[in-house]
Amino acid sequence: MHTSTFLSTRVHLPVVKRQRTGLQRQATSIQDRQEIPRLPQETGHVFVFGNGDTGQLGLGDEMLNRKKPMPLEVLNDKEIVDVACGGLHSIAITKDGHLWSWGCNDEGVLGRTGDEFKPGVVQQLEDVHIVKVACGDSISMALSTEGKLYCWGTFRCAEGGLGFTRDVQKQEFPALVEQLRHDIIVDIAAGTDHCLALTDDGRIYGWGNGEQYQLGRRVIQRRKQNGLVPELLRLRNVKAIGSGAYHSFALTHENSLYVWGLNNYEQCGLLTDDNSTSPSIVTEPTLIRGLEGKGDIKSVVAGEHHSLVLMENGSLFSFGRADSSQLGVPPETITRYCSEGDSNFKKAIGYPLHIPNLENVVEIKTGSNHAITTDQFGVAHTWGFGETYALGNGSDEDEEVPVMLTGQKLEGHKVLRVAAGAQHSVILARK
Repeated sequence: MHTSTFLSTRVHLPVVKRQRTGLQRQATSIQDRQEIPRLPQETGHVFVFGNGDTGQLGLGDEMLNRKKPMPLEVLNDKEIVDVACGGLHSIAITKDGHLWSWGCNDEGVLGRTGDEFKPGVVQQLEDVHIVKVACGDSISMALSTEGKLYCWGTFRCAEGGLGFTRDVQKQEFPALVEQLRHDIIVDIAAGTDHCLALTDDGRIYGWGNGEQYQLGRRVIQRRKQNGLVPELLRLRNVKAIGSGAYHSFALTHENSLYVWGLNNYEQCGLLTDDNSTSPSIVTEPTLIRGLEGKGDIKSVVAGEHHSLVLMENGSLFSFGRADSSQLGVPPETITRYCSEGDSNFKKAIGYPLHIPNLENVVEIKTGSNHAITTDQFGVAHTWGFGETYALGNGSDEDEEVPVMLTGQKLEGHKVLRVAAGAQHSVILARK
């Protein structure tokens, strides 16, 4: 693969602005513009659990699996304030906005050279202060205090490598997305192989692999590299974004949640009492009507084929694939909503369902098929697919409903932040 050297700190990507027909344009005043997020100030210790055969636990090449939360002691004195996971890698943010990464680096997703099985400092960001990180399978994104966006790694598609840009196959170090220099970015999200960036005036850029319409636009197969060019979606007045593996979300200031992309397991949540069918691919941003009247939405996260919506009151709704308890609802609820002829493999629910007995949640993250939350009291819960020990409960069995995360080494700690990958989980906790 060709790796860029002359673009190690800056990447120029042309931006194509789409026609915004069909949606009312709204002017955004200076007062309405969103602020760049601030880093959390409370520091903690990093704990990891799950499968680490590609180094994603950061515990070295002799400790590849942990069934219960294990402290990543090498980071104890680094003043970590936040954590993030990609499919097979992890990133931690320090109080001064620097990054440590570990895990599989086949596509340059760690943003550095050196040992993959232990944390190392992400390079070429020494003079930049990062406030938020988002990770996909082979791509990493980092947002700075100035609203500038840095990316590294590559994008992949069904046929294999797609590239980082049309000219660069793999970007091994953080690269400033220079063509967005006139925009202030306030939120970022990453799917398996696509990226979303939200501007301070409520617009969304999308780029990467667009084979399942996760970019909110059609990308012709024979010209699939066109997806590597960031384009604006036909949405305005957006205040938050989220992403699953192959589908995407946008939350507007009017509390409307829009979704687009792959919907083969009803992960877009478009079913209602009046609408019992939905397309397998949602080709443009579409309103999720099943959440109307449920309350104010805070954020949305998603896994490979399921989605979770966090409300401002700390409650949760879920929809999508349910064959490995991804939705966190009792099995009798899944049985009630699934068709009698559905196979276990095809279990899916397209209606937003309230997850019972889980309250006061302040943060939620999803892996491919599992989820982890923390609440206002610092108590974490996990559920879903358990085979890789990513639930941290000591068992390889699935958890049907949320179960409190415990462990001898975690005892007496308050969980501050959570993150989840394909086969592992990472939390930040302090006594």
